[in-house]
Amino acid sequence: MSTVMIRCPSTGRAVSTAIEMEVGDFRRLPQIAAKMRCPACGQDHVWQPSSAWLNGAPRTVVRTATAEVAAA
Repeated sequence: MSTVMIRCPSTGRAVSTAIEMEVGDFRRLPQIAAKMRCPACGQDHVWQPSSAWLNGAPRTVVRTATAEVAAA
């Protein structure tokens, strides 16, 4: 199990959401907003799985296809 982490927008520090889960479960999370009290700054932050990562797990980068046009 790994801890779900987010970056505090006020301090820039990585902080724990206090949620633990397996990598496969994390990848299947729906893109819904969750709110938490930040231990770094004391404010409430809203986050989504797309802005979070699992502590100790490799981060996955989603790349979109781009079209390249060659000058003729």
